[in-house]
Amino acid sequence: MRLAVLTLGVHPDLIGGAYRYVTEISQGLARRGHGVDVICPKPIASLPTEEIVSGLRVRRFPNASGFFFNNWRQENRAARALLKEILDRDPTTIVLICHAYFAPLIPALPAAPVFLFTGPWAEEYLWNHAPAGIFKQLIAAVMRRTERRALRSSSGILTISRYYEEMLPRWHGTNLPRIGLLKGGVDAEHFAPATDRPHVREKLGAGANEFVLLALRRLEPRMGLALLLESFADASKEFPNARLWVAGQGSQQGALTSRTAALGLERRVKIMGKIPEANLPGTLSAADCLIMPSLDLEGFGLATLEALACGTPVLGSNCGANPELLGPIGKELLFEANSRSSLTGKLRQVLSGRLRLPPRAACRQHVLENFSWAETARQTEEYISEYAAQRGMPRLTPAP
Repeated sequence: MRLAVLTLGVHPDLIGGAYRYVTEISQGLARRGHGVDVICPKPIASLPTEEIVSGLRVRRFPNASGFFFNNWRQENRAARALLKEILDRDPTTIVLICHAYFAPLIPALPAAPVFLFTGPWAEEYLWNHAPAGIFKQLIAAVMRRTERRALRSSSGILTISRYYEEMLPRWHGTNLPRIGLLKGGVDAEHFAPATDRPHVREKLGAGANEFVLLALRRLEPRMGLALLLESFADASKEFPNARLWVAGQGSQQGALTSRTAALGLERRVKIMGKIPEANLPGTLSAADCLIMPSLDLEGFGLATLEALACGTPVLGSNCGANPELLGPIGKELLFEANSRSSLTGKLRQVLSGRLRLPPRAACRQHVLENFSWAETARQTEEYISEYAAQRGMPRLTPAP
């Protein structure tokens, strides 16, 4: 069976959990014998317009520049042209839409698509533009309405956490197609404990007796990094060996750097910027604990699984999907979202040793036993097959 996947980006063209999720699912379906075409914008001009990557045919169209609604129209027109070529070759191709950005394409499709929901478009937009004035609110209203129509026009919805499964009816009403819940995965060969952890820590500048907290996030407001800095400043006064590394890129990088200086934490907090993919396992292994201080909309948290796979324990706020991932390991790893006192108290517990973190071997074993991209691809295949059968199309079965 052939699939056409419409997404705003693939990994590693763009960095982010949703892009990695879509890429891993697409590659997993290709490994299961399906023909998979991925259609997405070209974020960097030097990227090829078309290439084969890990069994996928990735077809990129140029990014438009200018006013949002004009860009939206132009990019949907470009995506429609590429999709038409695929459907003309094989009209039975199943379309998997991974973002409501491509909702304008749905009315022209020969059959209802499947929708992979990895985050609410309007709610994320509002978080990234807070405080939002009337114009931004109007744009968000268009986004929300567009997403609702796209979801309701789909043959089925796939999503990545129980949190999203529960929130979808709250955001878009109960008149939705069937929602299928996927489990996330992790590449446990790539994300593995460092063979010489002391040496890796030394190379990254961590002292032998220092306790390193790592936040590996997009540097955006809803990630809670400003709150983390304030809480670390409060908690670390009693613990001179405490260190905080903040890794990632985003709109708050300058503000976080300035706030670090204002708090007098330049020697104890490191704003690391983007970590190259090849260096992620080492950075995660070097840390004593990963921290996920999300304020809202934590849809899954692949960084949590990647840290655990490297043997690094994780603390997380009790928002979004964090409780789903951390609760089975220990509810004491959670703290109250958007609460400086709760986060400060949790950091003090960890730094003082009053809260014993899970052993590193147990963290990795939990991931190995419960999370696999191969299983995610198998689940996706099963759900899409059911949705296809409901509309009279052949079931999605892997090639022999």
